[in-house]
Amino acid sequence: MGRVRVSLLVLCSTAGVLVGCDAIRERLTPTEPTAATPKPAPISIPVILPKPAPTPVPPAPTPGPNPTPAPTAPPPAGGSCSLPPSTNPNGPCTMGSNSFLGEVEQAITRVTEQQPGIFDFNNTKCANCYYVKNPGKFTSAVVANLSAAGLCAFYDGEELAVKNSNSFNDQYDILVASGHIWRGPGSYRSTCRPAWF
Repeated sequence: MGRVRVSLLVLCSTAGVLVGCDAIRERLTPTEPTAATPKPAPISIPVILPKPAPTPVPPAPTPGPNPTPAPTAPPPAGGSCSLPPSTNPNGPCTMGSNSFLGEVEQAITRVTEQQPGIFDFNNTKCANCYYVKNPGKFTSAVVANLSAAGLCAFYDGEELAVKNSNSFNDQYDILVASGHIWRGPGSYRSTCRPAWF
């Protein structure tokens, strides 16, 4: 505790007065704190710690150029194919022997029976080479009939491609420029190895 300084200007010369001076002095003398005097609570000083440096995050890998997908043939019009597209659509096509001429002939005959309204049976180039009034419906129906027979077929606007594996396909020209059906061995054009579609 701090000391209290008191300057007494009054001289205490008599005994009675001295007793009074001592009493005053006692009152002014510092004393030890009693139990009733509360002790001050400790002061807590907040400690501010520096924030830890953030953990560096590695940069995301830079994506490379997107690989160009190999071109794939569109799905056959009017049918479906259980085989995957060819992985080599640019293989050579050469004249050989046909493998699917009988199936193509049957598919064409079925179309003439299924959709007689798309043909002019009075306008022919050969015995059953009828004029086709709706080439789009005709080629789609031929593809659908070949698909129903378990083959894969695709008409590209010029020729009919037929396959039963990806090792090869045959090409057939089933419509002549006049709009008539082309049938028989002359409709076979080439065989592509491997299949192009």
